[in-house]
Amino acid sequence: MKRYAMVLASVLWAVVTARAAEPAGKAPAAGAPDASAKKVVAIGSVEVDLLQRQVRFDAEVCLRQGVLEFFVVAWRTKTHESILHTKAKPEHLHAGLLMLGLAPGKPARWSGQDEGARFLPPAGAEVAIELLWKDKNARAKRCQVGEWLRGAENRKCRHVDKWVFVGSQVLPDGRYWASLDGELISLSNFASAIIDVPFQSSNANEAREFFANTKAIPDVGTKVRVVLSALPGAEKAPDARVLLEVDPFGRVRVDGKPMATPEAIQAWATKYIQRHERGMVVIRAAGKAMVHDVADARLNLRLGGVREFDVQRVPPDTAILPRTPEQARRMLEDWEGKFANARELIHDPGEQAQRVLDQMALHLRRMEARKNMLQEYEAHLRKALKGYRATSQPARAGE
Repeated sequence: MKRYAMVLASVLWAVVTARAAEPAGKAPAAGAPDASAKKVVAIGSVEVDLLQRQVRFDAEVCLRQGVLEFFVVAWRTKTHESILHTKAKPEHLHAGLLMLGLAPGKPARWSGQDEGARFLPPAGAEVAIELLWKDKNARAKRCQVGEWLRGAENRKCRHVDKWVFVGSQVLPDGRYWASLDGELISLSNFASAIIDVPFQSSNANEAREFFANTKAIPDVGTKVRVVLSALPGAEKAPDARVLLEVDPFGRVRVDGKPMATPEAIQAWATKYIQRHERGMVVIRAAGKAMVHDVADARLNLRLGGVREFDVQRVPPDTAILPRTPEQARRMLEDWEGKFANARELIHDPGEQAQRVLDQMALHLRRMEARKNMLQEYEAHLRKALKGYRATSQPARAGE
């Protein structure tokens, strides 16, 4: 199973390639680091101002009228329903917010079932968003996002003065969801977006409430600077979400960091809940992970104080090998049928069979390694047991 590494790797890369720069804006408050300590870190075309706790990137106006589902999307993706589009990479925006100490939050979701189900809006680290641009006369302009929004038929829409870093997510195959769908800042509740509104906002045609405020939006093609500022206390938001992976060998990783022992999982969970009291853990188990390993990881998380979980099973990306003689017999009959009717099939059964043979060869090597490991374990345990009995059992008469 692919590891949860892409976003974290982006952060590490950003730190390694960090460049010092004088951040624009107001002077630092008393007690802040001196000018030599000011840092603006570049992650691709995204800037992270560690002193002012801001993430900044450039965008361009692509829409001035119509109904909206997003405010910012990736370059030339969903420009028919977003005011801005940007060449900044979604994973770089995510990494920048992580560098400010923010944790991904919880996307909109339903809790409970049937009549007892209730909607839970996005929750997590809160940010403010400001827009900077120049008008036709080169005069500097700035405003909050809400000034570019209106309701249906020129009515006011809900005021948005803060947003939630829900963080999209890294998919089981290692790709970042927001990069696939191009959804950076959303006005409707999408779990794939990086930033969302902190309330229920449907994308159903009859329920969408956000429209472009044409009179306030500059011309299409206008360059706009988008500034995300972490609100006070955002780094310790009560709601947060983290990924725990369980691989086929029972190994556990939390956001890419190995957890070698049950005690390590408990200790991590305790610190996590101390920082985010309603912290949620997504347990993503490989298709061939043992049920015991998943249950054990969840138990240790609970012992550490975690109470909210989302358990996901990733389907195996390889063929299921037979586990009984009867299964082997049925599978061989199936292969004989495929070979006999190869011309009627879309895929060459010969290539499929070779992949299964390669998989079996790998499986057998792993079984041999496990056999050797168990034999060594057995020898050491027998030796330890013999020593224990020699020292703990009373000597017999005459010995």
